[in-house]
Formats: sequence, structure tokens, C-alpha cells
Amino acid sequence: MSKKDVTLQFQKIYDDTYDYIYRYIMSKADTRENAEDLIQNVYLTFYRKMLSGATVLNPKHYLLRIAKNDLSDHYGSDAVRRSKITIENIDDHYDIPDDDALTALEKTECTAYEEVMAVLKRSDITAFNIFMLHFGQGLTLRETASVLEMEESTVKTKMYRMLKKLKKTVKEDRSHALFRRSSKVL
Repeated sequence: MSKKDVTLQFQKIYDDTYDYIYRYIMSKADTRENAEDLIQNVYLTFYRKMLSGATVLNPKHYLLRIAKNDLSDHYGSDAVRRSKITIENIDDHYDIPDDDALTALEKTECTAYEEVMAVLKRSDITAFNIFMLHFGQGLTLRETASVLEMEESTVKTKMYRMLKKLKKTVKEDRSHALFRRSSKVL
């Protein structure tokens, strides 16, 4: 296969898998900068593998494996981080969202999903993690604080600030509320 063919095939795989790999790495990384570096390394490693002539039967699975290995290397290299998150339990902090469920959510009448995710991706990584743990995983504020090793009051403040920011940013009516704890639309 020529370099041009490899590049075209890589671009298609990149377009098909980027959101999934991005969400996975963003949920695991400690800072946005580290996450962006890890994402770049994952796709660079994959591209080099393709250039070497290797055939990858399941690119999404292969990219996820590269991401997990890179995350393990990243967390394994720093003793301070290693004491907080070990290689063995890195996957225990977050579940990877099911692609079918995400696709279904994206196709619902709730057009705010993309807006919410865009705002969350632009936020600081701590607020993103709090939001994903609390609403995505259903953890209480106390449990979220425990996982992130933060004070509960700090977690609560950051979450409510993010909700306030989302409320200003995302326009949506009562019937299509994305995040709801009671009859009150958040």
C-alpha cells in the first residue's frame, strides 16, 4: 500500500475513532495538556504502525489498547501519581461510555448534548471529571469527592458553577432537559 493510501485509510480511521479515544483519554488524564499529548501519541503510534505495513483488523480496539498502554506508562512514571492511581485500577475510576448508548443519545431530540459536551471539554479537567462522575456515573457528591481526593464542598462548588455555566450556555426547554435531579430543570 502506498503512503497516500495509508494516509487516506488513517484519516478515515481517525475520523471514525477520534471522539471515542478522546473521551476515554480525557476521562483518565490528570490535565488537559497531558490528555492532548497522549491523544497525539496514540494516533502517531498507530500511523507509524500502518506505515510499517501492519494490518490492523480492529483499529478502534487497537487504538484503545495503545491509549491504555500510554496511560499506564504516563501514570507509572510518576511516583506521586502512582500513589493516587495505580495501573491496576486506572479503569476502575470511570467506565467507557457504550458507543451505542452515546449514538442513541446523540440522535434523540435533545440537541443540547453536543453543546453540553463542548462546554465540558472547554472547562478545566477537574470540573469535567466531577461532572462525569456525578452525572455520568451517578456518584454522590461525597463519593465523587472521595474518588478525586478533594473536599466535598470544593466538589459541590465546582459542580454548581459548571451547572450555572451550562444553564447560561445551553438553551433548552423543560421537555428536553438533559440533566435532571427532580422536577426542577437544572
